[in-house]
Amino acid sequence: MATPADLVQEACDLLSGYMGTLELLVAEPSAAQNAAVGMSPRPADTPEPWDATVGRALMDGHEGVRRLEAVLRYTLNGHPGMRRGGSSRNTIAALTAIPKLAAGLDEDVEDATIRMLTRWIIAAQAVAAIDEAERWRPVPSRACPYCRCFFLRVLEDARGQPAGRVGCFGHLESGEPCRAAWASLAEIAQDLERAETADLDG
Repeated sequence: MATPADLVQEACDLLSGYMGTLELLVAEPSAAQNAAVGMSPRPADTPEPWDATVGRALMDGHEGVRRLEAVLRYTLNGHPGMRRGGSSRNTIAALTAIPKLAAGLDEDVEDATIRMLTRWIIAAQAVAAIDEAERWRPVPSRACPYCRCFFLRVLEDARGQPAGRVGCFGHLESGEPCRAAWASLAEIAQDLERAETADLDG
């Protein structure tokens, strides 16, 4: 079973790969921006010569990773250390340092670190040229059999059809997230797939 330290390392490795991909994509304006250029906008309205969505994900990742490293250093040593410059090399160096820093702290800090890294990973996955973000559609007609909340969502595939997974975004009475019950919601996923098939056949 993966430990929090393993998950921090995995998230850093994954984000490092996405940051490299974003670096390659940022220089290419998106299709929407190219279309805007074709409309001959006024000079003040001319789109930026790069993909703005990719740029935001890239810059948020760069700044966020370096800030996260500084916070972990401060938590561990009482001092954030020297601030890294803005180069891609410094971001990769920060991603290399983060797992070692988090490993010296308690699991709550490791969990918070994973959540922050995951936020930047999801932002990269949501970029159109990468398009790896999961899409969850609400299921308002059914309550979760565990927490009784109406926070079920079904994972969709690229065609907008149920992909065989249903998750609950509610909470148990203990206050713990109900997501631990996802694996036991397979029957609901099958019901939804059958309903979708019936709608199409009808």
